[in-house]
Parts: sequence; C-alpha cells; structure tokens
Amino acid sequence: MNEELLLETEKLTRSWVRHESAWLRDYLIAGVEDPRINLQSILSRHFLIRKLFPDRFELLMNHEYRFAAVLDWLLREANQPGDSETKAVILDALRKNSDNAEGLEIPGFVLQTFASLPAATDGCAVPNYLEAFLNAPGPSNQKASDSPLNTFSAIWTTALGSEMAALAQTQDPIALTLLEPACGSANDYRFLHDYGLARFFEYFGFDLCVRNIENARALFPEVRFETGNVFEISSPSKAFDLCIIHDLFEHLSLSGLDRAVQEVCRVTRTGICVGFFQMDEIPDHIVRPVDDYHWNLLSLARMKALFASHGFVAQAIHIGTFLSCHTGCQQTHNPNAYTFLLSAL
Repeated sequence: MNEELLLETEKLTRSWVRHESAWLRDYLIAGVEDPRINLQSILSRHFLIRKLFPDRFELLMNHEYRFAAVLDWLLREANQPGDSETKAVILDALRKNSDNAEGLEIPGFVLQTFASLPAATDGCAVPNYLEAFLNAPGPSNQKASDSPLNTFSAIWTTALGSEMAALAQTQDPIALTLLEPACGSANDYRFLHDYGLARFFEYFGFDLCVRNIENARALFPEVRFETGNVFEISSPSKAFDLCIIHDLFEHLSLSGLDRAVQEVCRVTRTGICVGFFQMDEIPDHIVRPVDDYHWNLLSLARMKALFASHGFVAQAIHIGTFLSCHTGCQQTHNPNAYTFLLSAL
C-alpha cells in the first residue's frame, strides 16, 4: 500500500475510534436506517436469497417492499407519546377505506396494503401488521421481540428454515462464502442472523475500527470478525462467492475509491451488492472532504465503468424510483440512495 493510502487509512481509523463503543453498537440500526425497514438493507438480503434460491420468493419479496414503505410511514405519523388517538383514527379510516383520517392524508399505497392483508404467498402467511401496529398502545418499542417491525424476521426465519430442512434431505447444506467490508458493529449481519440467512453462509466481516469489531464479536463470538482494511484485503483472489457493502465508497478519496473497488472485485467470484447513500446521474464525482474522511457525491456512470473495468457488470437501482414502482410510495428519505447489484462478467 502506498503512503497516500496509508495516511488515508490512519485518518479513517481516527474518525471512527473517537466514538464510544455503545454509540457505535447502535449506529445505523434505528429510524430510517433500521435494516428491518431500510430498503437498501432489504435489497441486500434479497440479493443473497436469490443467490441461494433463484426464482423463489419473488411475491414475498414484494410484500416486504410494501412492508418497509408502510412501516416507515406509520413510524413517522403515529409513533410518538400521545399518538394512541391518532392510531385509532388511522385504523378506523383504513377499515373504511378512507384516504383521510381527521385531516391526516392516508397515502394510496397504505390503503392498498391494508386491503391486501392478511395474505398467503410463496407458502408463507403475511399477517396484518398495520392492525398490529395501530392496536399497540403507546409508541412501538422497536427493540421488543413482538414489535411489528419484526414481522418479516419471523416470516423469513420460517420460510428459509423450511428450505434448509428440504435441502438437508436431498444434498449437503449450502455453504457459500460471504464477505462484508466495513461491517461496523455487525450492523447488517445481526439481521442476516435474525432473518435465518446467516446459516447458509460462511461469513467474514472486517472493519477498520477495533471498537466495532469488539462489539461484533461480543454479539456473535462464533462468527469471523476482524480488523481489516478495504485498501488491502487479507484474502487471496476470488476467496469469496459473494460480497455485500453498505455506505463505504462515498467516504474515500478518489484514489482510495479506485483501490477499494479493485480489492473488492479481486476477492469476489460471482456477485456483489453495494448500497450507496450519495450518488447521482452526473458525469463526474463531486469530491467533498470532511475532516478526516470524505462525503463525496458519486457519479453513477463512473462507478458502473469502474466496476466493469474489474470484471463486474452493474444493475443500478435508484431507491426512490424502486419504491414508487413497487409500492406506489412517492417519498424517500434520501433521493441520492442507489443500490448496485453486480455480477461477474
């Protein structure tokens, strides 16, 4: 690694280790970033499920997209102390198929979702999670095991458990290798575990910040988490079948970005899923240094070309457009969010 990247590594490490372990443990797993309802986290899980079971669960996946959009709306509109009356009014309007709850406009996608539930699809039962949310007294406790936010955790655990049992009768269990650079405090891995996905993979997560790795190991002592650097991944070429990455590349210098993409592609055999939080259809990257790291706005075209130069072709998904097309929801908390689904050429 050259001196420029060594210096950038030192700065990136410094920007993270200044935070307390408790703050890092809960970072990026609440609010709109909650992986249970964050569409980019959902897409990364679906990316893995499709690799395991091609052409399965497409209808169930569409239900989960609507779930994410509806729960995001409910958490914004009716999840504060004193909102019990608001919840009751919304539920009454939904039961009457009314788009107005005493002055609160109910979006069409919420009405349509309520009317479609409960549902049976892909051999799975999808309960009326809107009823459950709106009938719960007070704000939804997002950490409670019975929170409506855990609806699809339970559904996927059951569905994938059935697939695992069926596989065990016919062949050896699937064991694909999975890499996650910048894994944080097992921010997304904990949901791979909770959704019954982790059992299908031999997982390796690494992060620059030792406190993140300590948190991850405390949560999952049996899983391989190590301190590591995306500029120099300590694995041989094509060591992993798949790779997932969230919110990493925008924080790197342009030379760091080039090296990180080269390394990720070097160690991955078949597929990569990348979540970007700052991307646009612009001709060139806009570089924005912030203290010891970057907050760049990346060019979609240049990122596609960069991955292609290392042997991976990208399907680019604009999160706002995807939400609109698949759910009818016209709002997104981040208009610059994109996900790349990358396949080896």
